[in-house]
Amino acid sequence: MTTDIPMTNTWTTSGPFTTHGGEDGDGASDEEGPQGWGVGGIENSIPVRITYTIIACLGIAGNFIVIFALIRVPSLRNCTSYFIIHLAATDLITSIWVIPFHMLSVTPHVAEGVGGELICRLFISKYPLWVTIFASVYSMVCVTMERFFAVVYPLKYKVLYTTSRIIPMMVSCWLVGAVSNWFFFYNYDSVSGKGCQFVPWPSHATTGVIGVYIFAVVYFIPITTMLFAHWKMIKSLKHQAAILDGKASRGGADKKQAWQLQVAQDLSRMLLVVVVTYAVCWLPNQVLFLAFNLGAPVSFASLPFHLSVILALCNSCINPFIYTLKNKQFREGVKVALRLKSMGAVGPASSSRDEGEMRTANTQNTIA
Repeated sequence: MTTDIPMTNTWTTSGPFTTHGGEDGDGASDEEGPQGWGVGGIENSIPVRITYTIIACLGIAGNFIVIFALIRVPSLRNCTSYFIIHLAATDLITSIWVIPFHMLSVTPHVAEGVGGELICRLFISKYPLWVTIFASVYSMVCVTMERFFAVVYPLKYKVLYTTSRIIPMMVSCWLVGAVSNWFFFYNYDSVSGKGCQFVPWPSHATTGVIGVYIFAVVYFIPITTMLFAHWKMIKSLKHQAAILDGKASRGGADKKQAWQLQVAQDLSRMLLVVVVTYAVCWLPNQVLFLAFNLGAPVSFASLPFHLSVILALCNSCINPFIYTLKNKQFREGVKVALRLKSMGAVGPASSSRDEGEMRTANTQNTIA
């Protein structure tokens, strides 16, 4: 988004951070100066198309399996699982949007009138893709905060996390995504006889403010919030572990409490990996885009920047692998959901408890 972008009739758009720029088939820019996301030569290459195909397929299949397993297997269902289902749903939808916006690069004809305005501002701008990406980010925040209150403030948790409150929390993730990307409706316009046009901001100062705003909303605020919450959880879980160790040394250990604490620790570690993975995947793209908006000579037509886009979109398909690698009970639940294992076998293989006790312990939302 820059104030000195040449306006022509050919567009290569890739998100809310889109500016115009043309390239020939070899990826060389046909104009001087800032080109925005003019990455046609790169994006149309076979290796990149294959990469986007893999991202889309893995994201759709992996997140569908997560949702299917958590819904189908009763012993995996608890308050946290509802938020994880919602997170998987947002990532699944993001993966679906990769198909028309990146894998196929669909650009529909922009007709005159209201229909053309809607196609321009809502589709060619890739507004739906970025709404789901923002919703995914804040779904992660919801999962983290649910665990935070369960571990650190269990009494408040029982009041806050009721069925009537969970649904509005999920809806708010989508509202944040829809409202945070308001600038799409300014930056894109259907011009008579010219099609969909990018509308630059009126000044470099405005561009910088918008750049900082986007970086804060989609990256800095959620990341710092989640990392702070995990730091508090780690401290609280260590304190609870010390208390249980003290009881054990006096011969008064409660095996059920110890197992519940272990479940909470494993879940917290898994979610921390999810947060760190998001931070790593999106860091290059967000830093480059922020630098561009603050006046740095960042070329959106370069291969490194486009690789940062690919890395960012990879985040939509990576969480199912984290759940599978970091959570043994989830792995067993997937086997049950896919009929590779009997329902009664779900749970820690090393546990000698009967199924009823495992389910009771697994569905606890607070740590005693």
